[in-house]
Amino acid sequence: MAVSFAWLPVTARSSGETLSIGMHTVTGAASGPTLGLFSTSHGDEAYAVLVIREVLRRVDPAALRGRILAIPIGNPVAFESFTRTTGQGMNTDKNNMNRVFPGTREGWLTEQMAHVVSTRFVSELDYLLDFHCGGSETAIDYVLTHAGGGEVGERSRELSRAYGTDLLFEHAAAVHHDTLTDYAMSQGIPAVIVESGGSPVAADPSYLEKYVQGVLNVMIEVGMLDGELVLPKRQYLMRRRVLVRPANGGLFIPEVGFERLGTVVEGGTVLARVISAHSFEEYDVFTAPYEETVMIMMRGELSRVNPGDYAYILGDLSSAEVIENG
Repeated sequence: MAVSFAWLPVTARSSGETLSIGMHTVTGAASGPTLGLFSTSHGDEAYAVLVIREVLRRVDPAALRGRILAIPIGNPVAFESFTRTTGQGMNTDKNNMNRVFPGTREGWLTEQMAHVVSTRFVSELDYLLDFHCGGSETAIDYVLTHAGGGEVGERSRELSRAYGTDLLFEHAAAVHHDTLTDYAMSQGIPAVIVESGGSPVAADPSYLEKYVQGVLNVMIEVGMLDGELVLPKRQYLMRRRVLVRPANGGLFIPEVGFERLGTVVEGGTVLARVISAHSFEEYDVFTAPYEETVMIMMRGELSRVNPGDYAYILGDLSSAEVIENG
């Protein structure tokens, strides 16, 4: 049994620096599967780094069967600029890393990073937890899956439920292409997309505890740890949601705060307004679209927004499948 950290070299940058991706390895005392923990393909999604750090702190290698491979910062260039895509300016390609897997050694910088993750990390895995989260102005709270076919798709859905969040959302089919999760599943690796917290809720220990316990739940489910799953009494599996984006940029003024993340808001409730910070003209008014609207993802504080920024992901609780957990 051992705990180690190593740098995975990607390429030489024009500055002379070697771009590398850091990976932790925890090897248990007994044989078992290998679980991958991956975060921050989008550079502003840093909250999940705290989840991975805490998991590695808590797992005792002597009690572990198998291995954990953990990459907390999958896109160090985007993390440096704290942007969703790979940096800004003339020295980066500005691509979305989670749309270029499995990448290529001869491609853009983002594709080269994806290639290293694919060949040095994914290739070693039996299971994958792919973490995403809110950024500096947003927060999110659910597990996302899609109705993929076959044994890998079914096992992915089972692990999504075992993770233990109150809210789950299942797409009828994959929405995006060339994501890390898509690539892993194409390689026969069951994968879960964990949408966990964000910078505005970083001071709330309940979110960290919930998402750390989710990782432990998955490890128990696949036989890496002993113990019982910690699940809520009910989980809600939704298949209807809407992604809300402002049509106009301006000043975002919330009327519902982050304390409502993951909770139900009555249909028609005003969630926020966008106004011109110059003329004070009101551009957009966002209201809860469903009779029982769940705040899956949200902005909850005064901020500027650009046209097309993420404002909300809102789910329809009334149409959800209720999973009873005894």
